[in-house]
Amino acid sequence: MLSDEKGQSLIELVVVVAVIVIVVGALTFATIASLRNASFSKNQAQATKLAQEGIERVRTGRDRNKVITHGGGLGSVISWDGNNLGQGKFWDYLINGNCGNLQLAPPVYCFFNVDNEGKLAYLTAYGPISSQPTLPPGVESIPPFSRAVVISDDTTTSGVQKTVTVIVTWKDVSGPHESRLTTILRKI
Repeated sequence: MLSDEKGQSLIELVVVVAVIVIVVGALTFATIASLRNASFSKNQAQATKLAQEGIERVRTGRDRNKVITHGGGLGSVISWDGNNLGQGKFWDYLINGNCGNLQLAPPVYCFFNVDNEGKLAYLTAYGPISSQPTLPPGVESIPPFSRAVVISDDTTTSGVQKTVTVIVTWKDVSGPHESRLTTILRKI
């Protein structure tokens, strides 16, 4: 009699194949997600280092009274304290005219590039920098990153301190991202 023989039916075989496909699919998805997260973490760490480096470059420029190039965007400002060059002092410049005016809607910010020696180069007045990681044209490019320095102040403390924010942006498969660090530089 055939009733004592055992075997696999077609339905059992389909169920086994479906389970294998689901398991392999889940493992593949988990691996891809893990690789994306690792890539994002690597980029985030690199962007934070670039932002820290930008702040240190600005601090070095302040400490060494480096030249500030501006193309007319900062009036007569030419260095941090003006002593080396006998012209306008950055400490005397209130950043609330063409840029830095947080009262405007949307606010406009003073963007700079900074070189290895800490020399600031005024880039433009641009805004907004709120939730969208967009920077004006001409910012420093360190592929796949872009970096710019934003300097701002207020009327009560402009002669003794400036707020420096370095913004680093990049794009990957999941969209645009940014890393932003802020510090306050005091007059020395």
